[in-house]
Amino acid sequence: MYRRLLSALLLALVMVGTTLVASTQAAAMPNQEQWTHDTASALSGARAYVGNRVAMGGTKLALNLDIDNTSLATYYDNGQPVRATLRLVRYAKRHGVYILFNTGRNVRLRNRTIAELRQAGYPVDGLCAHYKSEPLAHSKQRCRASFVHNGFTLIANIGNRSTDFVGGDYERAYRLPNYRNRLG
Repeated sequence: MYRRLLSALLLALVMVGTTLVASTQAAAMPNQEQWTHDTASALSGARAYVGNRVAMGGTKLALNLDIDNTSLATYYDNGQPVRATLRLVRYAKRHGVYILFNTGRNVRLRNRTIAELRQAGYPVDGLCAHYKSEPLAHSKQRCRASFVHNGFTLIANIGNRSTDFVGGDYERAYRLPNYRNRLG
């Protein structure tokens, strides 16, 4: 009887401890300042890479960018530009790099999404969007393959979720923070 009571007590403590850890982790979304810092850190070296890659030459060099919380700060700043991403994009554009967007947003929102990006200061050379019944990772890969089929060389792929990087058709990946998939 003593063993059963002790086992039950230990099980209860483990369950409470697990619940507290999970609750603490769920509540631990960083503030906007921390996210901004983490985003800039994730893009550290990207500007030098783009400059070096452009110097190597090639045709129709392009950046492939996710939108939500990669190009537009939809969680922290109501759709304002992600400053570190916008700085990289402007640098790349000045060096002749095409700017292509690859989004999980539905294809029906294409024109509105382009307008949002332009209003935030982004040049838009292309945008590929998601079809309703399509798995997101498939959509992201389909879009990259389409860009490549149209002659673009995707020198960098920038996103914040694992689905942004499934497959290939890009030379270098820059993964921005998403805090255990809590930041879409």
